[in-house]
Amino acid sequence: MSIGLSNIFGRFIVGYLGDRKSMNRLFLFIITLIISGVATIVAPLCGSSVFPHIGYASVFGFFSGGYVTLTAIVLADIVGINKLSDAFGVLLLFVGIATAIGTPIVGGMRDAFAHFSRPFLWPYLIFGSCTVVSGILLFAIPFLQPKKPSDGQTEIGCDVFYSEKDLSSQEQQQKV
Repeated sequence: MSIGLSNIFGRFIVGYLGDRKSMNRLFLFIITLIISGVATIVAPLCGSSVFPHIGYASVFGFFSGGYVTLTAIVLADIVGINKLSDAFGVLLLFVGIATAIGTPIVGGMRDAFAHFSRPFLWPYLIFGSCTVVSGILLFAIPFLQPKKPSDGQTEIGCDVFYSEKDLSSQEQQQKV
């Protein structure tokens, strides 16, 4: 219940923040992803008490709801609206592969570590760390993106940029 309830609040609050012009949506996405991963890493430290688990579930739910909300928006910011459907399909392909592979791996790890006092310690640590690393890797996106057009330029088509001066001279040539 804690994950679901905080997930709802996370979706609304992070979605609202991501809708602000002054907010960098990619940075917000990265932060929500990293905090979700850190919460997962820390989860085994909750012990057997209920209240720390409620705290973990609330933090994880809030921030995982946030990055789920921002996924399509950030993807559209990165690849553009024209390529969004293709990019989202590729993204969901990799999410599906990770889900199909990850579930049996966690089951195998649980069986392998069943003789320990905390058999789910390693899966939490490994998959939480993978989430944090994926968030950190996203910091490279601004450096890998092509440069956007400077002021006074209008995007024509997909990859061609014309300045306003070029457009006006082309219009004059067409009139002649």
